[in-house]
Amino acid sequence: MKSLRKIASMAVLSTATFAYAGTALAQTELDFWSWRQEDVKAYNEIIAAFEEQNPDIKVTFTAHEATSYNTILTTALAGGAGPDIMHTRSYGSLEAIAAPGYLEPLDGKIDLSALSADELLGTTLRADGHVYAVPFASQTIVVFYNKDLFEQHDVALPETWDEFLAASQKFKDAGVIPLANGLADAWTMEIMSGAFLPNFYGKDFFGEVTSGATDFEDERFVNALEKFAALKDYMPQGYEGVDYATMKQLFSAGQAAMFVGGSFDIPTFVSSGVNFDIMQGPAAEEGGPRMVATWLDGGYGVNAASENKEAALKFIQFTATQPFAQMLTDKLANVPAVDGADISDPMLAKVSDFHAEATPYIMLVAFRFNTPTGSTLLQNGLQELFTGKKTAAEVAADISAGIKSAE
Repeated sequence: MKSLRKIASMAVLSTATFAYAGTALAQTELDFWSWRQEDVKAYNEIIAAFEEQNPDIKVTFTAHEATSYNTILTTALAGGAGPDIMHTRSYGSLEAIAAPGYLEPLDGKIDLSALSADELLGTTLRADGHVYAVPFASQTIVVFYNKDLFEQHDVALPETWDEFLAASQKFKDAGVIPLANGLADAWTMEIMSGAFLPNFYGKDFFGEVTSGATDFEDERFVNALEKFAALKDYMPQGYEGVDYATMKQLFSAGQAAMFVGGSFDIPTFVSSGVNFDIMQGPAAEEGGPRMVATWLDGGYGVNAASENKEAALKFIQFTATQPFAQMLTDKLANVPAVDGADISDPMLAKVSDFHAEATPYIMLVAFRFNTPTGSTLLQNGLQELFTGKKTAAEVAADISAGIKSAE
């Protein structure tokens, strides 16, 4: 009897193993592409939570180099290939892949009720009004500062532009790099400008320049550029060759007192161990607004040519839920686009509070729909401004002319 029971048990075990193997073979495999190389660990943990609830779906996350991602993705999609699901950029960059039909429209297929109209605007194709990605997070430009260096050198936190310059000079005199930022990666100059320009050109400028009531040769914008250029005296020696990775290293190592970056940089500095905090860019004058530039960072979309569309849409629905938003906040220190997440992290809560005085990150939100993009024009212009090749007025004229001639 014992032998018969053992044989029977082995038979049951073999059947169960075969059944499990059959389930594994029946799994739908999804490729998920992104540019978020710094977030691989967190996304794999988020994906594991989805797979636990959906054992018939396996998701493989692949992060490409950020500056090459748009080209890699567009080339693959144009060839009828690419991932099943993908991180998309927002606004004009989304239109570049949605307009040719590479993305599956999501309205009517995904419950988007936990997202505001403003958030969905960044992933909506203007030509047909359809939503092509689930927005994932807003980003905010802030000034990171080293608390130990400010205390060690008895420097008060600056609230106005004049105070910011005075603090920077005090650090420079003490042999500390005031600002870690450099010019080598042009996109970081656009980020840096977002902490300072808006408080000089003012809260009305965005609406006026986007409506055509004024242009970028407006004296408010020219003046903002002139003021901003003064910061070159407080950047690292050889700042023309300082790239993004080096900037972050200078700040993390305590060699620079401040770094202007995005809220997306918070996890990097938390993991580095540097004793830091964040503040808004300075007001143009005492009592003036300290606006922060914000934008929708991107979304999650489905490849219209995917052979696994049903499973892909199931994953995308997951990204539009409160549990996903909570994980995005907890694991990636992002302010999620989806409503309902509890922001318990004090640093992230501070970013959210800064939104009381927010302004759109101007070129990304409004001028990335045509070629050349406003971002390309501004980034190139800022490099020329900070290397002395052009004046603020010349840079402003080039930006204005480029936007007017863009197609």
